[in-house]
Amino acid sequence: MTFTRPTRERNPKARKMRILAAAGVVFAKAGFAAGSVREISLKARVNVASINYYFSSKGGLYREVLLAAHRKLLEQEPPPKPTEEPEQSLREWIQFCLRFVLLRRTAHPVLGRLMAHEMRQPTAALGELVKLIIKPNFANLVKIVNALAGDSLDKAGREMAAHQIVAMCVHFDHSREVIGRLGFAVPEAEAGIARLADSIADMALRGLGTPKTTLSK
Repeated sequence: MTFTRPTRERNPKARKMRILAAAGVVFAKAGFAAGSVREISLKARVNVASINYYFSSKGGLYREVLLAAHRKLLEQEPPPKPTEEPEQSLREWIQFCLRFVLLRRTAHPVLGRLMAHEMRQPTAALGELVKLIIKPNFANLVKIVNALAGDSLDKAGREMAAHQIVAMCVHFDHSREVIGRLGFAVPEAEAGIARLADSIADMALRGLGTPKTTLSK
């Protein structure tokens, strides 16, 4: 199927960015299935043909919105580079994860709502998000766990430990309202996040059979 090129304008890139911005708002509010292409076109001040031209389909537009939102966030909060000290690497990875979900993502409510829809009603775009963005960062965590655990855990055990570390981090985002009502203030500033990161890292290190070192605060 071919699409007719939309009417030319002076800045086609600006047109595309308007579509992405409008789509982010609409999909964040309604999700992919209920999100209206017509509403997106009205918000972006373009015709539907423009959406088809730039993104091929509604699914293509949604995919680009989801991936672009994560890439933009990772530009602002880049993953830590590996170090020769696995404990230091673990602490830095945990702090990165907490900063991502508690500071950066909350400052971008569209992304948070998009992911909430994805968790309830996964789309084909989730597979690409995992493959292109989430899996590489998780693989770095698994390497760190491998270095810390050595032969004390088999492959499945090391991967389980990595998932448990992620779970300890995202718990403070997903259960924020419950945690607050239990009397614990989820940190919203650098100092509190650093303290929480150290606590999670200490617990993970003990679980992996690695004693605290002088890196601990």
